[in-house]
Formats: sequence, C-alpha cells, structure tokens
Amino acid sequence: VRTNAGDVPVVTVGGRPTKVRLVRLWEVEDPAFRNAVADVFQSVWPSRKGECVAIRRGTHDPAKKPTPLVLVSVDGSGVDTTPRVLGYTIVYPSSAMKRPEGSTKTGECANCTLNSVLVPFELRGAGIGAVLVKLAARVAVTELGFECVTAWCQPRLVKFYETCGFAYEPPKRKNKSATGTATKKDALWAKLLNLEVGDGDGYGDGDGDGDKPSSSPDSSDDELDECMRMFVENRTEDLPKA
Repeated sequence: VRTNAGDVPVVTVGGRPTKVRLVRLWEVEDPAFRNAVADVFQSVWPSRKGECVAIRRGTHDPAKKPTPLVLVSVDGSGVDTTPRVLGYTIVYPSSAMKRPEGSTKTGECANCTLNSVLVPFELRGAGIGAVLVKLAARVAVTELGFECVTAWCQPRLVKFYETCGFAYEPPKRKNKSATGTATKKDALWAKLLNLEVGDGDGYGDGDGDGDKPSSSPDSSDDELDECMRMFVENRTEDLPKA
C-alpha cells in the first residue's frame, strides 16, 4: 500500500496499482452499484439480513444516521464510472466517551463505532483492510465530527487495529471462576491472544474485522470481542495516514 503525490491511497488489485477512495453509499445512485455492495455484504455477513436489505434498497440518506462507507477504485479524474466494491463499513454514532488522561480538552467527546468492516474474499491479503479502516476513521473525524472512533475485534486482531492508530482498551471481566481456578474460557483467551494478527481484510467474530475467516461467517461470541479506540485531539495531526 502506498500513496501518490496527491495523498490518494494506492493498493494492488489484480496485480495492478489502483487508486482508491471512500464514498458514502448514497453518493452513487446506480442501483447496480448498491446491489454489488449488498452482494459482497451478504457473502461475508449472511446473517445480517436487515442491513443487507437496507443497502440494496438504498434506504440510507444524509439526513439519517448511520453512515455507510464503500471503498471503491477511482480513475484519473477521481471518479470511476463503474466503481468496484473493494470494502465496506458503516459508522454508527455511539455513547459519548470520557476523554483519556492527559487530554487538553474538557468534557466528554463524541464517539462512533466502525461496524460490519469487510473486504471481498477475493481481494484479501493486499492490505486493503488497513486502508479501509484508516480512511473510515478519517471520515468519521474530519467529516462527521467525531473525536473518538471505536472498533470491536477478536483478540487476534488487536495488533492490526493498533497499526491502524487504535489503542487497546482492557476488558472489565473476571479471569477466574467462582472457585478461583482457571476456566475453559480462560484457556480459550490464552490461545487466541497468542495467535498471529491478521491484516484486517475480512471478517472475524466481532464488528471490527480481520483477514482470516473464523470457522463460520455466522459465528459470533460477543464475550470475545475486544474494544479498540482512537481518540483524536488534533484532527490534522493525530489521524494515521492511509
């Protein structure tokens, strides 16, 4: 992954350098494009029928929240006449957050969550997921006005989100059973935390998603989701570059 002189991210798609950008789903009015996004979404998240229907019908609009973002290829003019779906995520407003220690600002900050992060199966392994996450965080902060961006992921993807500019928020959970002995869940945690990090291109069990598929696209265990947050004090300096 690299950027050209205009700071437009360039990724490798089909062996060719390809400029990419994020568009809001409603910015492309062609029903065929919405169907393409919905087809990719359905292939990765088959159990999320409601969101898939909303994408296909085009029920999202600027006056409502959340904000669906699609990573697409662009031509030399900055607009691809037939944009290819390279990734997708949706930004949900979330509860306001207390600012971290050392913040130069006071009061709570507006918070959002990156949900349903995905890259098509055939495009994984090229770092597109990292570009998607970084660009989505930038849109959330610079265009939507949030000062905190949250993502939920499996333990094995903590390092991936850290490379995207997020910080790990330790879970508030008990590590021992009532008898004080290690539980089966503890053993699973130990195993997952030792796995190598994915490159953030696909789905995991949570809503901040990684490159390597779990045993089933529908598998879900919210208790295993890890919280990653990005607090942004200075919108021009604190955001990671894609």
